[in-house]
Amino acid sequence: MTLTAHRVRGESLRVPPDRARRALQPILGSSVTAAVARLRHGPNACEPLARLIDGAHSPDDGDVVIAAASVGAGIDVVRVRRKAHGKADWISSPTCDVVIVLGPSLVEPEISELPVRAPEVPVTGIWERELPAPEAAVLARLYDVLDPDLGINIVDFGFVRDIAVSDDHVAAITMTLTSPTCPVTGVMTDQLRAALLGEDPIVSDFRIEWSWTPAWRPHDLSSDGVEQLRAVGFNPVEAR
Repeated sequence: MTLTAHRVRGESLRVPPDRARRALQPILGSSVTAAVARLRHGPNACEPLARLIDGAHSPDDGDVVIAAASVGAGIDVVRVRRKAHGKADWISSPTCDVVIVLGPSLVEPEISELPVRAPEVPVTGIWERELPAPEAAVLARLYDVLDPDLGINIVDFGFVRDIAVSDDHVAAITMTLTSPTCPVTGVMTDQLRAALLGEDPIVSDFRIEWSWTPAWRPHDLSSDGVEQLRAVGFNPVEAR
């Protein structure tokens, strides 16, 4: 059987580029099985790379090797680190973009450089859009829903990305947070329920559709959100 090379791409892996290069260099030319084992248990272990390769390889592919790799800097993930007493600051985590070639061994396997990816275009704030009346009414209520740690409403924080109200008056709210692991999703859901279905309901029901791509960034704050964050003790412009 003739082996053909195929590429595996990982974007915004939570691994600094230098660490990715150190982990990939020793496995160039190795079989996929040996490479994954070394990435999981070797001196330069790197589980995100191991998962990337393992998920793209099938035993039916035959005895393929890590033929080549390219690494470039990804877009840093910026999130809010929540502290006690309503205080917070920024955490910036580096990422990398990786392309790994699986297939027959090249004469001289090597790691090349990917071009640096341009920053993502900020999400257009929903407060800047002209919404139909049902969606605008829902948006107005969402200004009463606050981040429980910082006391800033979810609209100005840039968490609300879209609103759609169906003919049977069910609101679908597309939302994000500073991180998929943010611990406040339950509290926010309860606040949404109270705002939309409480004493003066404006919809028959609602559902939240979580969206993590593109990741939330400080650019998603409204100008009012920037001022509110300054009021709680730090400058959001520093992370933009």
